[in-house]
Amino acid sequence: MLAAGIGCGGGSSGGGGGSVHTLTFPSGVSGGSPRFSPDGSQIAYQRQEGDSYGVAVMQASGDNSRTLATDGNYLTAMTWTRDGAEVIYYADSGIRAVPAAGGAGRLVVNAFAALGPDLSPDGNSLVYGTNGGTMMLADLRTTPAVENDLGVVGRSPRFSPDGSTIAFFDGEQIRLMDVASKAVTDVVGSTADFGGVDWFTDGRRLLAGTDRGIEILKLGPPVERTLVNDQFALMDVDLSPDDGSVAYGVNGQSDLFVLDGL
Repeated sequence: MLAAGIGCGGGSSGGGGGSVHTLTFPSGVSGGSPRFSPDGSQIAYQRQEGDSYGVAVMQASGDNSRTLATDGNYLTAMTWTRDGAEVIYYADSGIRAVPAAGGAGRLVVNAFAALGPDLSPDGNSLVYGTNGGTMMLADLRTTPAVENDLGVVGRSPRFSPDGSTIAFFDGEQIRLMDVASKAVTDVVGSTADFGGVDWFTDGRRLLAGTDRGIEILKLGPPVERTLVNDQFALMDVDLSPDDGSVAYGVNGQSDLFVLDGL
């Protein structure tokens, strides 16, 4: 189903390095939780029109928006399958997948109140937070998928490029969990609970939306912090596959933003 068009407008959403462009929406429409496709050509996002929430995709430039699903809610966020064929998202009925080209969806995990799902590099596992609860790890090799409680509160979980580590926010810290041992280590403190975190492809650096803004964290010890953009009230940062751009939302704003030139 075609959604209302999105245009690309100029402007900056905060001082600092790089060039920011705005992905603007028609009146009454808001975007959130942006995720680049595996080839970087598209962005999937939460689309809100009035009281209705859904999943849509658009070109990374902001053009050619298409709505894929309309069964979301205010918690809806998404990830892509590694081949870019499907978008996996939280819906009212659980975590579902819908073809990026459009068509009928399917149930992936019978989960409730899931936050920020992320698919492992091998496609076998899905990690997600839960609203008011702890992170879960679902084994997708079985039908139905088997959920395992990771026992740690976390939002915005993201698998490392090799799948061995999960980065996440716990509300006070950006932390890392070793998938095999479940051991957790702290990276840096932050109160930006919805800022998000993502991995650079080298697996040695994190992109994070912190209370300082958009930061690059070089893992240590010691951790080296580089402030890229001092945007306030960041939400759901996502790094492009080529490590060159960041898509994000800003709390209280209906538009989405892309920072180029990392």
